[in-house]
Amino acid sequence: MRRVLVTRPEPGASETAARLVRMGFEPIVLPLTEIVPLHPAASVGKVDVVAVTSPNAIRHAPRSTLDALRGKPVFAVGSRTGDAARAAGLNVVDDEAGDAERLAARIDAAFTIPAHATVLCGRVRRDVLETRLVEAGHHPHLIEIYDTLPLEPAERAVQEVIGERRVDDVLLHSANGAAQLTRLMERSDIGTKLAAATFYCLSERIAGVLGQDAAKNARIADFPSEDRLLILLKT
Repeated sequence: MRRVLVTRPEPGASETAARLVRMGFEPIVLPLTEIVPLHPAASVGKVDVVAVTSPNAIRHAPRSTLDALRGKPVFAVGSRTGDAARAAGLNVVDDEAGDAERLAARIDAAFTIPAHATVLCGRVRRDVLETRLVEAGHHPHLIEIYDTLPLEPAERAVQEVIGERRVDDVLLHSANGAAQLTRLMERSDIGTKLAAATFYCLSERIAGVLGQDAAKNARIADFPSEDRLLILLKT
């Protein structure tokens, strides 16, 4: 049975692990980042459209913020984010973009300039979505819902999780996680356990963060979603 290292933060790590079990893999859960809520103010201002960049932006959003956005058209970056927004009572009209670039383009195509776009997002992010919206003539209003912090597991904790057997595959959902893994491989003997591993990355940008040796064994999903990443793992 192939052993697959899952590095994303909880609760996503456990959700991915459960999917791996159903697929016949042996998951190894070692989150290398953690999500921390920021408790933003409830004021959302004028809203024509809502953009949501992650399930975490829904999971950690104050109820008052979600209530203020109820009934507004929501564009989610992907299906899992869309599902989380629907479960929270929001009006999701589009969840097929896949990344921030496409999300901005889909909003621009659907709304007359200038649209007031409320963006539920994380503090650690690329500025692609807001930049593209501004360039197109829209007015993004960012509400930072959560922060992503690095985790530095102790050597003993890593050994307990990984065990003595080698790891066959690694799933990398973010550039932050890839950076943390690279640092971990440099400071511990986990590098020897991953020497023959294949690194499955959600995007080229994530693969680019890996060290040169690991990058040689990287495979990149053809679309930035976990569904596609797991399909790639299975092939």
